[in-house]
Amino acid sequence: MALSPCSNGVPIVVLFLLFLASTVLCDCLTPTLPPSSRLRGSEDLKDSYPTGTVLRLVCIPGHEFIPGSHPLMTCSPDGTWTKIPELCQGKRCPVPHLENGRIVTSDDLRLGETVTLACDVGFRMIGESTLRCVLRGGEVRWHRDIPYCDRIPCVRPPAISNGRYEADPRDEYSVGMIVVYRCDADFSLIGHSTINCVVAADGKNGEWSSPPPECKKVNCARPSIRNGRLATLYRPTYTYGDSVSFECNPGYTLVGATVVKCAADNTWKPPLPRCDKGVATTKPTRPPPPVPPVPPPVPHPPPAPPTILPTLVPPKEDETTFIPMYPTQSATIPTPESGSESGKIVGIVFGIIFALIVLAALIFAAVKWWSQWKANAPENSQIASEKEKTTGDQRPQKLGSKTSGNIQRFSSLE
Repeated sequence: MALSPCSNGVPIVVLFLLFLASTVLCDCLTPTLPPSSRLRGSEDLKDSYPTGTVLRLVCIPGHEFIPGSHPLMTCSPDGTWTKIPELCQGKRCPVPHLENGRIVTSDDLRLGETVTLACDVGFRMIGESTLRCVLRGGEVRWHRDIPYCDRIPCVRPPAISNGRYEADPRDEYSVGMIVVYRCDADFSLIGHSTINCVVAADGKNGEWSSPPPECKKVNCARPSIRNGRLATLYRPTYTYGDSVSFECNPGYTLVGATVVKCAADNTWKPPLPRCDKGVATTKPTRPPPPVPPVPPPVPHPPPAPPTILPTLVPPKEDETTFIPMYPTQSATIPTPESGSESGKIVGIVFGIIFALIVLAALIFAAVKWWSQWKANAPENSQIASEKEKTTGDQRPQKLGSKTSGNIQRFSSLE
């Protein structure tokens, strides 16, 4: 077993004395350097180093110091080196710029790590999608060229007879493009007028979403049914897509489809209906809308007691307007809301009462007038006789005699 530098030919006594004096100095063995580092100046490591030796370290190519680390190792008096667990880390490769694409997975893009790329929808990748950061020519870079994303193409749209499509000016078609077909005059377009370029199942090629349409001459015969008629306006000709509706004569029932369309095979689809003898057809009616639930009745507060007016007429209901019973009073005026049977009865009753009051007043006035006239009759006859004596005129005497005679007759009657 190898001895330490402190035991090479040194007498034990000297060692003991040096130990007592605390002046013992031991060399350090060959140090273990941190990963990815080496001695500065490309020096080789020695077998031992005296106490107090300081080694300066640097990172190997492709690596750099970890921020905050100290690249120094010192030999301590106890024959050990200062510990440096980590000193260097790999450098980063440049971030790959992928137009119309993106980075799917990556770590820190440092030396020795890998990255996976992918293209956006409608694009396909030209090249490898996985890259690894390596050291090439003393620098860190990707082990292969960065791929690029190209649009997924579709083949030229198919041509059709008796029609055409709007061609791209560059005659290039890729995913996302739409082609519109049109038919020549007097031809009907059968199918969808547009087709789209979409991504195929392999994800690398494009295909058209559907077959191209057809352009055909379609003419359907004028439709007619027995015991029925057309419910739409008449047309001289019927072509693809035209629709008509039917209705039956009174006393007949429509059996079959009410509306039919002219199909691509020059026939009506579904088949024409028929009118059978029976109940006359009626237009379908829409179902009545659902009736909302009736909320429970809200209790009303009791009516306030009527206010008694200081008049001869008792208070009435709210349906009529009252006028106090003064000499200028007229009949009760009904309000616009009156008209119920109870209001009419009340009006009739108060009309009768009013008439009786007026009649009583007239009778009372007549009796009073009669009494006054009767009391004043003798005084009038006496005044007339006195005038007859004073005047001496014959005409007043005749009048006086007649008056007195009337008075005597009146007295005898009494």
